[in-house]
Amino acid sequence: MDNIALIIHSFAAAALVGGMILLFLAVTPATWLIEFTPLRRAVTRVVTRRFAMITGIALLALLLTGIYQFTSDTITPPDVQDDINNFRFGRVFMVKMFLVPLLVIVIGVHGMWFGPRIGRATDAVVESNNDPEAVWQMESLRRTSLIFSFAMLILGLAIFGLGVTLGNHGYSHVPLP
Repeated sequence: MDNIALIIHSFAAAALVGGMILLFLAVTPATWLIEFTPLRRAVTRVVTRRFAMITGIALLALLLTGIYQFTSDTITPPDVQDDINNFRFGRVFMVKMFLVPLLVIVIGVHGMWFGPRIGRATDAVVESNNDPEAVWQMESLRRTSLIFSFAMLILGLAIFGLGVTLGNHGYSHVPLP
């Protein structure tokens, strides 16, 4: 069961962080090439809904397999479980456990705040027949969303790196001096 939990955890982390990388570096810039605004919005909507579904599944899998890994005596030794603060594991784990809920909040804010506003701004551009003010507002929201997405990606990569560090037992299971 330990290997299955580790495999699922790794796949879920790869899906979450890999999806963020793909969206940031490939999908979002590709949508900029779509000049027909209604089509761009439709494509973006499909992509973001599917990413949200994958993100939800990945986060649930990460939570369940992460709890399992922490409580498994063969993955996390009992002495580490009993007093994590006496090991490097504790420091890394605490930083990771602070950043994970932060990432969930940032993802939620991005999806619930930027998505609807960009959608309304896009509708305004279509309805106004590309009024320069409406276009400027839409592009301003997109730029801000992109900056926010970059911060989200950095946060996801940091958490991923901390997870890898926890998996390096030669480092994380070493007692602190």
